[in-house]
Amino acid sequence: MHYLKDFFENIYIWAAVVSWVSAQTIKLFLNFFKHKNWNFHLYASTGGMPSAHTATVIGLATSIGKWNGFSKPAFAVALIFAAVVITDAIHLRREVGHHAEKLQEMTGEKFDISSGHTPTEALIGAVIGLIVGWLI
Repeated sequence: MHYLKDFFENIYIWAAVVSWVSAQTIKLFLNFFKHKNWNFHLYASTGGMPSAHTATVIGLATSIGKWNGFSKPAFAVALIFAAVVITDAIHLRREVGHHAEKLQEMTGEKFDISSGHTPTEALIGAVIGLIVGWLI
């Protein structure tokens, strides 16, 4: 049973989770101000402002660096992991969104075109992750 307690006391998990929730909540509010409705499905969405993927991995890496040291192997692993996730979000998943948009135009079928992020969306996600990761 102490494994469950250890899991919920893990500050690194909390840094990642709180970063993700923060980014998705900001996305919810930005959508409300733009469309004047609450779309809670955004908590399960990918793409859009800000990048929750980026916030999550940067929050994780920042908290590992803060509590273990920025010269430790765990921080290096987290930072490389973050770089891979962010690169994927900006390039590969964004391209998938563009392809989905073209397929939607060609077929008339509904596709999720909000996959991926612009560099600005990733940057704002990184700022959120840095702040949350440092504060946790």
